[in-house]
Amino acid sequence: MKPESSSVHIMPHAPRAVRRLWGLLAVVPLAGLALLGGGRESVASQPELLPPPSFDVPADTLTLSVPIKAGTSFGELMTRHDAPTSSVRDAALDLYDLAMIRPDRELHLTWADGSRAPSGVRYRIDEDRTVVVTQLAEGEWSAQLEEVEYTGHTQGYALTIETSLWSAGLDAGLRPDDLVTLARIFEYEVDFNSELKAGASMELVTETLSAPGRRNRLGAIHAVRLRNGDKVHEAVRFEVDGKESWYHPDGKGMQRPFLRSPLEFNARVTSSFNPNRFHPVLKKRRPHNGTDFGAPSGTPVRTVASGTVVYAGRNGGYGNHVKVRHEGGYETSYSHLTKIYVRQGQKISQGTRVGTVGSTGLATGPHLHYEMKKNGRFIDAMKTSLPVSAPLPKSEMGAFQAQVAQWMPQLGQQQPEVLAQAEGEADGLQ
Repeated sequence: MKPESSSVHIMPHAPRAVRRLWGLLAVVPLAGLALLGGGRESVASQPELLPPPSFDVPADTLTLSVPIKAGTSFGELMTRHDAPTSSVRDAALDLYDLAMIRPDRELHLTWADGSRAPSGVRYRIDEDRTVVVTQLAEGEWSAQLEEVEYTGHTQGYALTIETSLWSAGLDAGLRPDDLVTLARIFEYEVDFNSELKAGASMELVTETLSAPGRRNRLGAIHAVRLRNGDKVHEAVRFEVDGKESWYHPDGKGMQRPFLRSPLEFNARVTSSFNPNRFHPVLKKRRPHNGTDFGAPSGTPVRTVASGTVVYAGRNGGYGNHVKVRHEGGYETSYSHLTKIYVRQGQKISQGTRVGTVGSTGLATGPHLHYEMKKNGRFIDAMKTSLPVSAPLPKSEMGAFQAQVAQWMPQLGQQQPEVLAQAEGEADGLQ
């Protein structure tokens, strides 16, 4: 099926990439190309889970979907299609820096009939936002942000966790971003890689946001309860001086100087702290002064606390190794990394990515070897009692307790576990 000649015109002076693509139509079905004609996009040009962008272009235009491959810059893509890189980027800079485009997504370029260079650029930032840059006149570009409009209502949910928060959440219809948010509420108290027990449950009261053709998503979370074995963790959201944070119902802060784990998800403890462990490579007893997390190569590794990088580089059997010194006499280290993202002497904040999981040094496979010292002595980071944060100021307790009284009684009054999904819903990004 060919596009209507009245809606698409390929001029002799059209961009070379467009002419070459158009020539392929004689031998390649249109459904196999990411090509638009008459403002309508080929269904097969989109990944199965991607909601098509809301193109609103005149009938006499051509729009081309350009895949972004790893290692390809925004400037390279613009130059390849005769577009003015600086003008387009500068126009969008207050909304989004197009130099930060991500691989495995797409740029959508639009040509007016008879134009040599694109007159429009679109890029999907995330599920809900698209930056649109349009040429107004020669050398003059303007940008706007298209955002999905959601309506919200307060609702409760329950989630039963048999294997991992990640798999249980996805099965229940939560988005990856929602799961990261939930994990970060309790990341100072629970290591979701090693401490979550089968049958754990989570109850929450949250805003549910809905939009036509979109997956329902979580908005502001008001209160959460995590039951993990015989332990119960409760949290209520509260803002102090415009900054959102999480607190126990008695006003004690949940944010602490140390995270429970250097990995957020997709990891398992393969070897615990053990002074008498039998080393699998050296075949002899050798103290194992840390915790090993098995995880896919490339998994991000974060520092568990703010501090100063005192070593970053190759270190014998540790492979690529990062060591961070923290306040209070604490020191942590991260070994066998594939990549290192910090440098010696650098001051870093809690949660900073220091590298990625790998198998450098004495390692039988990809994993992270994580160590902690207190005043020069190795300690078991997964069992030691770490410093706690200060409670809410007394001046805020009245307002906070009003929030507790409003939201905590609603925990346990859940709707069905699975988030309802909109008809015709699709998700994913390009």
